[in-house]
Amino acid sequence: MNSSRSWTKLGLYGSLITAWVATLGSLYFSEVSGFTPCTLCWYQRIFMYPLAVLLTLGIMRRDHHLPHLVLPFSLLGQGISVYHFLLQKTPYFGSPSSCAIGVTCSTVWINWFGIVTIPLLAMIGFMIITTGMLAVIATDSGSAGNTWSYQWPRWPVPLIVLAAVAFYLVGAARAGKVQFSLPEVVLPIVSELPFLELSTDPTATPAPAATPTSLENGALLYSQGCASCHGQNGVGVEGLGTALANSPQVAVLTESEMFAIIRDGRAADAPNNRTGIAMPPSAGQENLTDEQIVDIILYIQSLQ
Repeated sequence: MNSSRSWTKLGLYGSLITAWVATLGSLYFSEVSGFTPCTLCWYQRIFMYPLAVLLTLGIMRRDHHLPHLVLPFSLLGQGISVYHFLLQKTPYFGSPSSCAIGVTCSTVWINWFGIVTIPLLAMIGFMIITTGMLAVIATDSGSAGNTWSYQWPRWPVPLIVLAAVAFYLVGAARAGKVQFSLPEVVLPIVSELPFLELSTDPTATPAPAATPTSLENGALLYSQGCASCHGQNGVGVEGLGTALANSPQVAVLTESEMFAIIRDGRAADAPNNRTGIAMPPSAGQENLTDEQIVDIILYIQSLQ
Protein backbone atom coordinates (compact mmCIF):
# COMPACT_ATOMS: atom_id res chain seq x y z
CA MET A 1 0.00 0.00 0.00
CA ASN A 2 2.77 2.44 0.93
CA SER A 3 4.59 1.55 -2.28
CA SER A 4 1.48 2.35 -4.33
CA ARG A 5 1.11 5.69 -2.58
CA SER A 6 4.74 6.51 -3.26
CA TRP A 7 4.35 5.78 -6.97
CA THR A 8 1.15 7.83 -7.09
CA LYS A 9 2.82 10.84 -5.46
CA LEU A 10 5.91 10.47 -7.63
CA GLY A 11 3.81 10.34 -10.80
CA LEU A 12 1.64 13.31 -9.86
CA TYR A 13 4.19 15.69 -8.36
CA GLY A 14 6.92 14.69 -10.80
CA SER A 15 4.60 15.48 -13.71
CA LEU A 16 3.58 18.77 -12.10
CA ILE A 17 7.21 19.85 -11.61
CA THR A 18 8.08 18.83 -15.18
CA ALA A 19 5.14 20.72 -16.70
CA TRP A 20 5.96 23.95 -14.89
CA VAL A 21 9.70 23.71 -15.58
CA ALA A 22 9.03 23.03 -19.27
CA THR A 23 6.49 25.86 -19.52
CA LEU A 24 8.63 28.48 -17.81
CA GLY A 25 11.79 27.15 -19.46
CA SER A 26 10.29 27.69 -22.92
CA LEU A 27 9.25 31.20 -21.90
CA TYR A 28 12.79 31.84 -20.68
CA PHE A 29 14.24 30.74 -24.01
CA SER A 30 11.90 33.01 -25.99
CA GLU A 31 11.31 36.00 -23.70
CA VAL A 32 14.68 36.25 -21.96
CA SER A 33 17.18 34.60 -24.31
CA GLY A 34 15.39 35.94 -27.39
CA PHE A 35 15.11 32.56 -29.17
CA THR A 36 12.23 32.97 -31.62
CA PRO A 37 9.93 29.89 -31.54
CA CYS A 38 9.35 28.13 -34.85
CA THR A 39 6.02 26.66 -35.94
CA LEU A 40 6.70 23.24 -34.39
CA CYS A 41 7.82 24.94 -31.17
CA TRP A 42 4.42 26.60 -30.97
CA TYR A 43 2.66 23.28 -31.49
CA GLN A 44 4.64 21.79 -28.60
CA ARG A 45 3.73 24.79 -26.44
CA ILE A 46 0.05 24.30 -27.28
CA PHE A 47 0.23 20.83 -25.73
CA MET A 48 2.59 21.63 -22.83
CA TYR A 49 1.16 24.86 -21.42
CA PRO A 50 -2.32 23.44 -20.62
CA LEU A 51 -0.65 20.58 -18.73
CA ALA A 52 0.72 22.98 -16.13
CA VAL A 53 -2.82 24.21 -15.43
CA LEU A 54 -4.49 20.80 -15.72
CA LEU A 55 -2.07 19.13 -13.33
CA THR A 56 -2.28 21.98 -10.82
CA LEU A 57 -6.08 21.98 -10.70
CA GLY A 58 -6.44 18.22 -11.02
CA ILE A 59 -4.12 17.45 -8.11
CA MET A 60 -5.77 20.12 -5.97
CA ARG A 61 -9.24 18.67 -6.73
CA ARG A 62 -8.01 15.04 -6.52
CA ASP A 63 -9.72 14.50 -9.84
CA HIS A 64 -10.18 10.82 -10.69
CA HIS A 65 -10.02 11.60 -14.43
CA LEU A 66 -6.77 13.61 -14.30
CA PRO A 67 -4.43 11.05 -15.93
CA HIS A 68 -6.90 10.44 -18.74
CA LEU A 69 -7.17 14.20 -19.36
CA VAL A 70 -3.40 14.65 -19.38
CA LEU A 71 -2.35 11.70 -21.56
CA PRO A 72 -3.77 12.99 -24.89
CA PHE A 73 -1.82 16.24 -24.48
CA SER A 74 1.43 14.55 -23.44
CA LEU A 75 1.30 11.85 -26.12
CA LEU A 76 0.56 14.27 -28.97
CA GLY A 77 3.18 16.72 -27.72
CA GLN A 78 5.71 13.92 -27.46
CA GLY A 79 5.05 12.88 -31.05
CA ILE A 80 5.60 16.43 -32.31
CA SER A 81 8.80 16.88 -30.30
CA VAL A 82 10.20 13.57 -31.58
CA TYR A 83 9.49 14.64 -35.16
CA HIS A 84 11.04 18.08 -34.51
CA PHE A 85 14.18 16.53 -33.01
CA LEU A 86 14.60 14.17 -35.97
CA LEU A 87 14.00 17.06 -38.37
CA GLN A 88 16.92 18.90 -36.80
CA LYS A 89 19.30 15.99 -36.44
CA THR A 90 18.58 13.80 -39.50
CA PRO A 91 18.13 14.46 -43.24
CA TYR A 92 15.07 12.23 -43.57
CA PHE A 93 12.21 14.57 -42.64
CA GLY A 94 12.08 17.35 -45.20
CA SER A 95 14.16 20.37 -46.03
CA PRO A 96 15.29 23.05 -43.55
CA SER A 97 12.60 25.39 -44.91
CA SER A 98 9.75 23.09 -43.87
CA CYS A 99 8.39 25.88 -41.66
CA ALA A 100 7.81 28.72 -44.08
CA ILE A 101 6.91 31.53 -41.68
CA GLY A 102 9.39 32.89 -39.17
CA VAL A 103 12.39 30.92 -37.95
CA THR A 104 12.82 27.58 -39.73
CA CYS A 105 12.07 24.46 -37.70
CA SER A 106 15.59 23.17 -38.37
CA THR A 107 17.13 26.13 -36.51
CA VAL A 108 19.26 24.84 -33.63
CA TRP A 109 19.24 27.42 -30.84
CA ILE A 110 21.07 25.26 -28.32
CA ASN A 111 23.18 22.15 -28.94
CA TRP A 112 24.48 21.05 -25.53
CA PHE A 113 26.92 18.13 -25.69
CA GLY A 114 26.28 17.94 -29.42
CA ILE A 115 22.79 16.42 -29.03
CA VAL A 116 20.65 18.27 -26.45
CA THR A 117 18.38 20.69 -28.33
CA ILE A 118 15.14 22.41 -27.33
CA PRO A 119 12.97 19.74 -29.03
CA LEU A 120 14.87 17.02 -27.14
CA LEU A 121 14.19 18.82 -23.85
CA ALA A 122 10.49 19.01 -24.77
CA MET A 123 10.48 15.33 -25.72
CA ILE A 124 11.97 14.38 -22.34
CA GLY A 125 9.41 16.55 -20.56
CA PHE A 126 6.44 14.99 -22.36
CA MET A 127 7.91 11.51 -21.75
CA ILE A 128 8.22 12.14 -17.99
CA ILE A 129 4.61 13.37 -17.79
CA THR A 130 3.32 10.43 -19.83
CA THR A 131 5.23 7.96 -17.65
CA GLY A 132 3.97 9.65 -14.50
CA MET A 133 0.34 9.47 -15.55
CA LEU A 134 0.67 5.82 -16.57
CA ALA A 135 2.21 5.08 -13.16
CA VAL A 136 -0.75 6.75 -11.42
CA ILE A 137 -3.24 4.71 -13.45
CA ALA A 138 -1.33 1.47 -12.85
CA THR A 139 -1.07 1.95 -9.07
CA ASP A 140 -4.64 3.11 -8.48
CA SER A 141 -6.32 -0.26 -8.51
CA GLY A 142 -8.78 0.45 -5.72
CA SER A 143 -10.40 3.70 -6.85
CA ALA A 144 -14.13 3.99 -7.30
CA GLY A 145 -16.37 6.72 -8.64
CA ASN A 146 -14.69 10.11 -8.84
CA THR A 147 -12.51 9.69 -5.77
CA TRP A 148 -9.04 8.17 -5.49
CA SER A 149 -8.50 5.35 -3.01
CA TYR A 150 -5.53 7.35 -1.73
CA GLN A 151 -6.17 11.01 -0.85
CA TRP A 152 -2.78 12.56 -1.57
CA PRO A 153 -1.83 15.86 0.10
CA ARG A 154 -2.57 19.13 -1.65
CA TRP A 155 -0.04 21.35 0.11
CA PRO A 156 2.97 20.59 -2.19
CA VAL A 157 1.13 22.02 -5.22
CA PRO A 158 1.36 25.77 -4.40
CA LEU A 159 4.94 25.30 -3.19
CA ILE A 160 5.95 23.67 -6.49
CA VAL A 161 4.26 26.37 -8.57
CA LEU A 162 5.70 29.22 -6.49
CA ALA A 163 9.20 27.72 -6.58
CA ALA A 164 9.08 27.32 -10.37
CA VAL A 165 7.88 30.90 -10.87
CA ALA A 166 10.50 32.20 -8.43
CA PHE A 167 13.33 30.46 -10.30
CA TYR A 168 12.08 31.92 -13.57
CA LEU A 169 11.88 35.46 -12.18
CA VAL A 170 15.34 35.22 -10.60
CA GLY A 171 16.80 33.91 -13.85
CA ALA A 172 15.12 36.64 -15.87
CA ALA A 173 16.33 39.32 -13.46
CA ARG A 174 19.91 38.05 -13.55
CA ALA A 175 19.87 37.82 -17.34
CA GLY A 176 18.84 41.44 -17.53
CA LYS A 177 21.36 42.77 -15.00
CA VAL A 178 24.46 40.60 -15.03
CA GLN A 179 26.78 41.50 -17.88
CA PHE A 180 30.55 41.25 -18.18
CA SER A 181 32.67 43.59 -20.20
CA LEU A 182 36.17 44.94 -19.85
CA PRO A 183 36.41 48.72 -19.38
CA GLU A 184 38.31 50.46 -22.15
CA VAL A 185 41.01 51.57 -19.72
CA VAL A 186 41.74 47.90 -18.91
CA LEU A 187 42.06 46.70 -22.51
CA PRO A 188 45.61 48.07 -23.08
CA ILE A 189 46.76 46.34 -19.88
CA VAL A 190 45.11 43.02 -20.71
CA SER A 191 46.50 43.06 -24.25
CA GLU A 192 50.04 43.09 -22.82
CA LEU A 193 49.57 39.87 -20.85
CA PRO A 194 51.89 37.19 -22.28
CA PHE A 195 49.32 34.39 -22.08
CA LEU A 196 46.46 36.29 -23.76
CA GLU A 197 46.36 37.54 -27.31
CA LEU A 198 43.64 39.94 -28.34
CA SER A 199 42.91 40.37 -32.01
CA THR A 200 40.53 42.56 -33.93
CA ASP A 201 40.31 39.80 -36.52
CA PRO A 202 38.79 36.82 -34.63
CA THR A 203 38.64 34.48 -37.62
CA ALA A 204 41.32 35.44 -40.12
CA THR A 205 39.17 33.66 -42.70
CA PRO A 206 39.79 35.21 -46.11
CA ALA A 207 36.84 35.94 -48.33
CA PRO A 208 37.60 35.03 -51.95
CA ALA A 209 36.20 36.94 -54.89
CA ALA A 210 32.60 36.13 -55.74
CA THR A 211 31.95 33.68 -58.56
CA PRO A 212 28.63 32.56 -60.09
CA THR A 213 28.96 29.26 -58.22
CA SER A 214 29.69 30.88 -54.84
CA LEU A 215 26.81 33.33 -55.26
CA GLU A 216 24.45 30.51 -56.21
CA ASN A 217 25.51 28.46 -53.21
CA GLY A 218 25.32 31.51 -50.95
CA ALA A 219 21.81 32.35 -52.15
CA LEU A 220 20.64 28.79 -51.44
CA LEU A 221 22.20 28.71 -47.97
CA TYR A 222 20.81 32.17 -47.23
CA SER A 223 17.28 31.09 -48.19
CA GLN A 224 17.57 28.03 -45.91
CA GLY A 225 18.96 29.68 -42.81
CA CYS A 226 18.69 33.47 -43.03
CA ALA A 227 15.68 34.42 -45.16
CA SER A 228 13.09 33.44 -42.55
CA CYS A 229 14.26 36.38 -40.40
CA HIS A 230 16.06 38.71 -42.82
CA GLY A 231 13.66 38.20 -45.73
CA GLN A 232 14.14 36.96 -49.25
CA ASN A 233 16.71 39.08 -51.08
CA GLY A 234 17.65 40.65 -47.73
CA VAL A 235 14.61 42.93 -47.46
CA GLY A 236 14.11 42.13 -43.76
CA VAL A 237 11.12 40.82 -41.80
CA GLU A 238 9.42 43.19 -39.39
CA GLY A 239 9.79 42.03 -35.80
CA LEU A 240 12.31 39.31 -36.69
CA GLY A 241 15.34 40.58 -38.58
CA THR A 242 16.69 43.77 -40.09
CA ALA A 243 17.19 44.35 -43.81
CA LEU A 244 20.59 43.32 -45.16
CA ALA A 245 20.21 44.69 -48.70
CA ASN A 246 21.53 48.22 -49.16
CA SER A 247 22.26 48.33 -45.42
CA PRO A 248 24.70 50.98 -44.14
CA GLN A 249 25.42 48.75 -41.14
CA VAL A 250 26.36 45.78 -43.34
CA ALA A 251 28.35 47.92 -45.78
CA VAL A 252 30.90 48.93 -43.14
CA LEU A 253 31.50 45.38 -41.85
CA THR A 254 34.62 43.53 -42.94
CA GLU A 255 34.47 39.94 -44.13
CA SER A 256 36.01 38.79 -40.84
CA GLU A 257 33.43 40.68 -38.79
CA MET A 258 30.57 39.24 -40.85
CA PHE A 259 32.07 35.77 -40.50
CA ALA A 260 32.23 36.12 -36.71
CA ILE A 261 28.63 37.35 -36.50
CA ILE A 262 27.29 34.47 -38.58
CA ARG A 263 29.40 31.81 -36.88
CA ASP A 264 28.85 32.97 -33.29
CA GLY A 265 25.35 34.39 -33.63
CA ARG A 266 24.16 37.41 -31.72
CA ALA A 267 22.51 37.54 -28.31
CA ALA A 268 19.18 39.29 -27.83
CA ASP A 269 20.82 41.92 -25.62
CA ALA A 270 23.88 42.49 -27.82
CA PRO A 271 24.68 46.20 -28.25
CA ASN A 272 24.15 46.14 -32.03
CA ASN A 273 21.01 43.99 -31.93
CA ARG A 274 18.19 46.32 -32.96
CA THR A 275 15.37 43.75 -32.84
CA GLY A 276 15.80 42.29 -29.33
CA ILE A 277 15.66 38.79 -30.87
CA ALA A 278 18.62 36.45 -30.71
CA MET A 279 20.37 35.30 -33.86
CA PRO A 280 21.33 31.60 -33.77
CA PRO A 281 24.95 30.56 -34.37
CA SER A 282 25.71 29.45 -37.93
CA ALA A 283 22.27 30.65 -39.02
CA GLY A 284 20.76 27.80 -37.05
CA GLN A 285 22.54 25.21 -39.19
CA GLU A 286 25.03 23.47 -36.89
CA ASN A 287 26.91 21.72 -39.74
CA LEU A 288 27.60 24.89 -41.73
CA THR A 289 31.23 24.89 -42.89
CA ASP A 290 33.56 27.89 -43.08
CA GLU A 291 33.38 27.77 -46.89
CA GLN A 292 29.58 27.87 -46.81
CA ILE A 293 29.62 30.87 -44.47
CA VAL A 294 31.97 32.64 -46.88
CA ASP A 295 29.48 31.95 -49.69
CA ILE A 296 26.70 33.48 -47.57
CA ILE A 297 28.88 36.55 -46.95
CA LEU A 298 29.57 36.95 -50.66
CA TYR A 299 25.85 36.71 -51.40
CA ILE A 300 24.98 39.31 -48.74
CA GLN A 301 27.67 41.62 -50.07
CA SER A 302 26.18 41.25 -53.56
CA LEU A 303 22.94 42.74 -52.18
CA GLN A 304 24.63 46.01 -51.27
